[in-house]
Amino acid sequence: MYPNLAPYACIALLCASVYSLLVRSRRQRLPPGPTGFPFVGNAFQIPKEFPEYTYAAWAKTYGSDLIYTEAFGHRAIIITSQRIAQELLEKRGANYSSRPRLVMLVELLGWHPSVPFLPYRSESRRKQSRWMRNAFGEKNSVQSFDRLKERETYIFLLGVMETPNDYVLHTKRFLAALVVEAVYGHQITSLEDKYINLMDRAMEGTVATGEAGATLIDILPFLKHVPAWMPGAAFKRAALHTRSLLQASNEVPYRMVKEAIGTGNARRSYVSTLVENAEKAGRINDDETDIMWSAVTVYGAATDTTKTALLTFLLAMVLYPEVFGKAQEEVDRVVGKDRLPNLGDRPDLPYLECVLRETYRRVWHPPIPLGIAHYTTADDEYNGYYIPKDAAVVVNMWAICRDERIWDNPDVFRPERFLNSTSSDAGPIDPRNIIFGYGRRLCPGRLFADTTLFVAMANIVATLNISKACDADTKMSSETLFLPGFISYPKPFGCNIAPRSSASKTLVSEALANVDT
Repeated sequence: MYPNLAPYACIALLCASVYSLLVRSRRQRLPPGPTGFPFVGNAFQIPKEFPEYTYAAWAKTYGSDLIYTEAFGHRAIIITSQRIAQELLEKRGANYSSRPRLVMLVELLGWHPSVPFLPYRSESRRKQSRWMRNAFGEKNSVQSFDRLKERETYIFLLGVMETPNDYVLHTKRFLAALVVEAVYGHQITSLEDKYINLMDRAMEGTVATGEAGATLIDILPFLKHVPAWMPGAAFKRAALHTRSLLQASNEVPYRMVKEAIGTGNARRSYVSTLVENAEKAGRINDDETDIMWSAVTVYGAATDTTKTALLTFLLAMVLYPEVFGKAQEEVDRVVGKDRLPNLGDRPDLPYLECVLRETYRRVWHPPIPLGIAHYTTADDEYNGYYIPKDAAVVVNMWAICRDERIWDNPDVFRPERFLNSTSSDAGPIDPRNIIFGYGRRLCPGRLFADTTLFVAMANIVATLNISKACDADTKMSSETLFLPGFISYPKPFGCNIAPRSSASKTLVSEALANVDT
């Protein structure tokens, strides 16, 4: 009547047992990490503020540069070694270049399609990355912005000389003006500019949500469906408000450029070039959304992280006056006092180059301490550890930039550490190989940012004196100097800024007049 099912049942039981043993074996081979609680895992063991400190402490506790965590079923691998980050994210980039599901940033705030958050194999990501790299990552194209960088640097210097206590606002205006003109061809004269105001509010709302991919909404995605009117749903109301600002940030400046193109008054810019090329090729309908998103992404990435780096340089010069003095001596010797430095002087200013590298390393905090998580698309094994598919992979840049195996006295801001670097050993310890990301997710605008910072720093050194304010309390630690968050901004710090001489101000004014003509 019925076939004998016993053999089939035995085979099924054997297969289930083998599978169970395989899963158990793989779990035993996962990287070490803190023991979690049922269902929630390590969710309540990861602090909301400065989680990079906790991750670094776990690496020391468990004696491993790979740490495994889970939170409500979301798996994550934390990397605290530059060597491992390069071996996995660069040499095995095909498996480590995607992104996890970013519920807060992408699904609630609406950051889609934006290069940093798109899956690796997305056509939009490839297209936008190519555009950004061509405009802001190639030497010849970046050189086209040299005069713009010089002009905005001189305006920044004159502003700081006039109202030194507003150094944060001047820094913000400098980078906003530079990027808006490069991206949209729009010249701004103050931070009251409507485009700057709109985009900055969208960026501030985005950063305020917390670590990318690590908010409560990312861990418990069903919370995104909570009605905004419900008590306790302030996060949803804030997210929807930021979403509307972000949408306007995409559309309003883009429409401004298109209208200028239509009237023949468009200035050459990143957006105008892309729009004109797309219209000539008859693909504007296909490219328009990607053009808008790539533009606002460039603005957000360039202004926030570069502003943080420049403010960190000013902070370091306040805390390490001997470094500032050496930099001034070098610039005076190489450039003299009859003109201002430019990018052509860079090869002859090795100490200032080292100051920039040490600023990138940031004794206290890299601009984005944990970066943006990568994501595994297949199971993998490294050094005997099982790395599962669909796991977030987080690089603890803060820990790597303080790794005593790489840096001698990592707590000290010491540019001299780079003076003896040779071409054979410069790569692994160059902080640019850390803070700009890894592998196929490397920042496409890093050359634009790097040259902008060098020009600004060289001119600050040449024309200003910076010292600690007498009543300033600047203790050298992350908690007292930096704010927690996805992007770690320096807290406002007390300092005295003044022209080096009356001739310095005259020199800057004359340089501005000349560059304008």
